[in-house]
Amino acid sequence: MQAHAGRTLWQRLAGALAPTVLLGLSAIAASAQNASDFSKSVDPLFQGVLTRPGNLNNTMEYAASASQAGDIESAISTYEQLLFYNPKLSQTRFQLAVLYYQLGSYDMARGYLQSALEMPDVTPELRQKIGDLLELANKKLQPDQYSGFAQTGLRYQTNASLGPGSQTALATGPAFNSRFTARPDWNWFGSFGVNYVHDFETQTGETFEASVLGYDAQQFTLHQFDLGLMEIRAGPRFALSPGDVNGVTVKPYLVATGAFLADAAYMGGIGGGLTVHANAGRVSLDPYAEFVQQSYRNSTFYPLASGMSGPLSTYGLQASGPVASGLNWQARLAYAHSSAQTAFDGYDSYVADVWLPWTIPVWGDRPWTFIPTAGVTRWLYDAPDPFVAPLTTANTTEWRVGLGLEIPIRDKFVLASAIQYRADQSNVAAFSMHDLSVTAGPAIKF
Repeated sequence: MQAHAGRTLWQRLAGALAPTVLLGLSAIAASAQNASDFSKSVDPLFQGVLTRPGNLNNTMEYAASASQAGDIESAISTYEQLLFYNPKLSQTRFQLAVLYYQLGSYDMARGYLQSALEMPDVTPELRQKIGDLLELANKKLQPDQYSGFAQTGLRYQTNASLGPGSQTALATGPAFNSRFTARPDWNWFGSFGVNYVHDFETQTGETFEASVLGYDAQQFTLHQFDLGLMEIRAGPRFALSPGDVNGVTVKPYLVATGAFLADAAYMGGIGGGLTVHANAGRVSLDPYAEFVQQSYRNSTFYPLASGMSGPLSTYGLQASGPVASGLNWQARLAYAHSSAQTAFDGYDSYVADVWLPWTIPVWGDRPWTFIPTAGVTRWLYDAPDPFVAPLTTANTTEWRVGLGLEIPIRDKFVLASAIQYRADQSNVAAFSMHDLSVTAGPAIKF
C-alpha cells in the first residue's frame, strides 16, 4: 500500500500545479481581452455607421461588436473615427489602447493610455483600469520582462492521504498500512511561479522564455504526506511569420523537476518538449509534446518508489478565449504514457479540464473573480498491483469540480480561496476514494 499511496499522491499533487499557474496568471490577460459590454451583429450597425457617422452611440456599438467578433482592425478604425468627432472621450482612448495591446503595438497602447488620463471625463474606476494596463504596456516595452504570482495559506482536506476508507483497508488485508487510509488533516502551503521573457528586439521576433514553479505543503499531523516540488522550463521562441503578432510561434524547451516527499528526496526528472502558439480568431491554441526521464528514490515511508522510474511522455492542448464581457474560458486536453520499471506502476492517462474565470464588479473599483472548474482523468494501469489486487488491473476515473474566488485587497494583492471536491471510481475498491478540500490565503500577482 505504501507504493500506491506515494504514487497516487505524487500524480495528483504534481499534476495540480499546471492548472494553478494557468489560473494565477490568467486574470490580467483576461481583463485586457474584454473591451466591451456589447454583443450585437456587425452588419446592421455598420450600415448605421455609414449613414450616420456622427452618431456616437451607434458608432460605439459597432466598434464594440467588431472587437467581440475578432475584427480588431475594424474596431480600431471605428474608435479613431469617434475621436475625430470628439477627441476628449477617455473611454474611447482606453478601448483603443486595449485593442492596440492585443495587436502587440504596446507603444501605441501606451500613448492612448497616457492621453486618456488627461481627459476631463475620466472616472476613478477608469483611471484604475488605465493604470493597470499602462503598467502592463510599459512592462511589454522592456527587453526583460517578469511576471508571476506567489501565495501562502492554509488548506483543509477531509482525505489528506487520498486513500481508501478504513473499512475498505481492513477488507483488503494486511498489505494496507493504516497510515495511508483516509484521514482528515490541515496543512500550510506556499506556492510561486515566475515567468521571464527576454526580447532580442530583432525584426524576426525571437525571444527567450523561462519559468520557475515551486510548491510546498507541510501537514499538521500526517507528515508522511509533506510535499515539496520545483520545476524549471526554459527555451527560445521563434516566429514562423516574422512581423505578424498574430502569427504562429514555436518554442523548444528544456525541463527539469524535482520533489521531496515526507522530508526525503523522492523524484527527479529531466527532459524537453516543444510547444506551438497560434490564434484562431479570438481563441488561443497551445499544443505541446513533452518527454521527461523520471527517477524515483526509495525512502522509509515509500520503500518501493523506485519502481515508478522511467520515461513519461505527455501530449496535450491548452486553449483559451472569451465568452462574454468579463467571462472567459480555458481548457486543457492531455494524454500521458508512463513506462515504469515496475509494470503495475506504468499507466496511460487521459485528462480534460475546463476553467471559467468570471470577473464581475461587487463593490469598489476592483472586481472579484470567480473561477468555476471541472475536470476528469482516466487512469489505465499496465498490470495488476500484486500488493493490493494481484488478479485485477486497475482502471480508475478521477472526477473534479471546484470553485475559486479572488478578492482584491489592494494593488497587486488578492485574497485567493478555493473549494474542490474529488472522487475516484475504480474497479479495484482500494483505489476508490473521495476528498473535499478548502484552501485560502493571501496572494500577490506581478
